[in-house]
Amino acid sequence: MTLSVDHLHHLDRRPPGSGDDNREMALWVPSERVSVHLIDAPTAPQRKWPELIPWILEDRLLQPVDEMHFVIGQTVAGQAGNSLENDGSKQVAVSVVSKHDLREWLRIAENATVDARAMVPDYLALPFEPGRISMAWHEGKFLVRTASDRGFAATADLAWLMVRRLLDSADIAPRLSISTPDVSLIPDDLRDAADINSAETDWQFAAMPMSANLLTGEFKPASADLASQSWLSTAALLLLTVVLGFGYLQLSNAQLETRIAELEAEASAGFGNVFPGQRARPDDVRRSGEQLLADLFRQRESLQGPVMKALSGLDAVLTNCDCQLQTLVANESGLSLTVKNASNIKSQSLNLPGFAFERKESGEQTAISLRRVAQR
Repeated sequence: MTLSVDHLHHLDRRPPGSGDDNREMALWVPSERVSVHLIDAPTAPQRKWPELIPWILEDRLLQPVDEMHFVIGQTVAGQAGNSLENDGSKQVAVSVVSKHDLREWLRIAENATVDARAMVPDYLALPFEPGRISMAWHEGKFLVRTASDRGFAATADLAWLMVRRLLDSADIAPRLSISTPDVSLIPDDLRDAADINSAETDWQFAAMPMSANLLTGEFKPASADLASQSWLSTAALLLLTVVLGFGYLQLSNAQLETRIAELEAEASAGFGNVFPGQRARPDDVRRSGEQLLADLFRQRESLQGPVMKALSGLDAVLTNCDCQLQTLVANESGLSLTVKNASNIKSQSLNLPGFAFERKESGEQTAISLRRVAQR
């Protein structure tokens, strides 16, 4: 199911009573309440990182570790100092947010009748392109996206200070893309080299990276587990339906066979009452039917033989010849016949394909011979 997306601060703009279909949402949350720390990847097995990383970051945090929520991001190649070259090490980005802030955001969503399924820092709504820093003005602060999974939000003065540090520390200075309604907010030394526009961030259609979702661990939505249980229940019910359906088919098949046997017995008893005496066995009836079919096939094959075709050809010739057939002999080699008063029979009409014609006159009788020859 595709989730609706919007900013947490825009929930009060949603129309009341929008229905259950719009209750589950993914929300952008204020980035200034989220810090991102890039640390060397621990050498311990990754399954132990959730326990180790909070204490690794303890010295960088202003609040107790127990009051913070940690979201471990993807592991990336490490960099030597401020250089962009890979030094062969591994680093991991960790997002840190106060548990109090997360609970407050969940309370705001609940009051707006929204079931929050994901919460992502709002600087990730800005477009990302390698070699470019994206900035956008939002509610008195600048959102800044510096990498595919990193960025920050700050007031204008602090944002320009941090952007200048990023530009100065890079071997190849990235380009700036700035969205702001007031161009005067941009320092003169950065204005000429920047791509400036006044477009506002479209929170509902911006691509949300779910890998940066802050609702993990103890804040993971319970509905996700319920959905998994629902799928398991559905699969179990489907399997049970298939098993019961198969058993029903087997039972119906057995009952049908029993009914057929009963009908056969009734038919056999009725036949015996109407036709007393010895009855033919089914095997004998089948054998006789098969023999009859075999005889019919042989008869059909004989009718398709050359000699039978020749006899069929003679039928048209002898029908209206006013002659009398005396003898007729037919076999596999051909046929011969003796005809009386055969003066009306023309020899050309007896030239049949596949046969050699021979005619002999003897008084009133005429001997006609048609002998099979091989065709080329």
